[in-house]
Amino acid sequence: MANIVTCTTRDGNTVQYVDEIIGSGSMKDVYFSPDKSYVVAFYKKPQNEQARERIAMITGRYRPNIFEQAGGEYWKDLFCWPTSVVEHDGKIGIVVPTYQSHFFFKYGSKNNDFLGIRGREKEGKWFASANNQNKFLDPREKGNTLTYLKVCLLLSRAVRRMHAAGLCHSDLSYKNVLIDPEQGHACIIDVDGLVVPGKFPPDVVGTPDFIAPEVVETSHLEKDDPRRVLPSILTDRHALSVLIYMYLFYRHPLRGGKIHDLDDEMRDESLSMGEKALFIEHPADRSNAVKLSQVSPSSLPWADPQKIPYTIMGPYLTPLFDRAFIDGLHEPQRRPTADEWETALVKTVDLIQPCQNPDCEQKWYVFSGKTRPVCPYCGTPYKGKLPILNLYSSRKAGSFRPDDHRLMVWSGQSLFAWHVNRLIAPNERTTDAQKKRVGYFVFHNDRWWLVNEAIPGLMALPEKKIIAIGDKLPLDDGTQFVLSGEEGGRLVVVQLVSN
Repeated sequence: MANIVTCTTRDGNTVQYVDEIIGSGSMKDVYFSPDKSYVVAFYKKPQNEQARERIAMITGRYRPNIFEQAGGEYWKDLFCWPTSVVEHDGKIGIVVPTYQSHFFFKYGSKNNDFLGIRGREKEGKWFASANNQNKFLDPREKGNTLTYLKVCLLLSRAVRRMHAAGLCHSDLSYKNVLIDPEQGHACIIDVDGLVVPGKFPPDVVGTPDFIAPEVVETSHLEKDDPRRVLPSILTDRHALSVLIYMYLFYRHPLRGGKIHDLDDEMRDESLSMGEKALFIEHPADRSNAVKLSQVSPSSLPWADPQKIPYTIMGPYLTPLFDRAFIDGLHEPQRRPTADEWETALVKTVDLIQPCQNPDCEQKWYVFSGKTRPVCPYCGTPYKGKLPILNLYSSRKAGSFRPDDHRLMVWSGQSLFAWHVNRLIAPNERTTDAQKKRVGYFVFHNDRWWLVNEAIPGLMALPEKKIIAIGDKLPLDDGTQFVLSGEEGGRLVVVQLVSN
């Protein structure tokens, strides 16, 4: 039986850990507390004064700034943030909450868990390539288009909050993100190395595949050379864009068929990820397009952008991928912010449509705006009447303007407070009352209906008929109704597509 060690944190609290290493990385050795509610992670190497000050600031000043503000409770699920600093036997360490149970593999890998991953944490790398997914993962833990959109939304939200605090991660990658695509959860880990621009420089330049091209291109220069580009909020934006692309398409946006140096593999890698980086789906320059002869069959069809192009993610995400990997690839200021990804992902979730093929692996797809929707994953066309709700909102009483926001209807689809009023956003500030469904859609007697559960001002136009709570409103082509007459309140115009 291993010993239980008791020590005191910098802020005077008592912590205990079982003297048995449960995990060891390049930087730290990790030990469980006796009840496994937290871990104590000791740095392997002595930390210099600057590193000690950084850890003290992250557990001290920055922690309450994020977790003790309005909506602070929300972030506890999205960050695994160290709570205190501890010193014992000449080593410095941090106390960190244990990962939530959904971030550990329940089923293990295929073929009787031959990889031995059951019970291990769901590091994002397992899910970011079609090869890993198809070869190794139990289908119950793979997730689908809708759950991955949720994962990307949570990651964008967490990065937005970090950047708003003036912090950058510097090593945002699938190694420092835990995801649960089965239910749509995400959590950023290893935040003890956060960079405070101008105060605490980065410990690392990042993880290959996620390092911004300008960092790769100047990595041969000395750290104090003014031409050397170090990780920052702008380089985090590149890493976030790559993560989102990989979780939605299970391939890397820059790893195509182009070879820059046949004789020197290291130089070829440096050019393809740095100075000569080029989007594999660049519409005008096809020189880095994927060569299917170089692709493992177990990666198909995902590895083939001709079969599953990035544009299938609809009208809100497509322009952001263009900005991330075409306009902003070598011009960091043009990259989409985490806030922009968050907004586009919220709107994209509203465009989701269930595939009518019960055997479709992805189960959902994004409505691309075409009048004859077809699932891009299995090719099944939509059959039946499909209502699309075009949202308008009031800027001043009685006048409504288009919001560039649509809501797709499917049986059981819900209506929420943020659909009723544009000024309510689904994020960390959403109250419990605002999270409750206020209406839902149902197909009955060959007609679509909106059932009003909790919308006091639901009014059908042009007759201005109030639809009482508990009543239903038919959705026909051209139907118009007002969800709220308040400022920011929405008007809906129904477009009915029949196939």
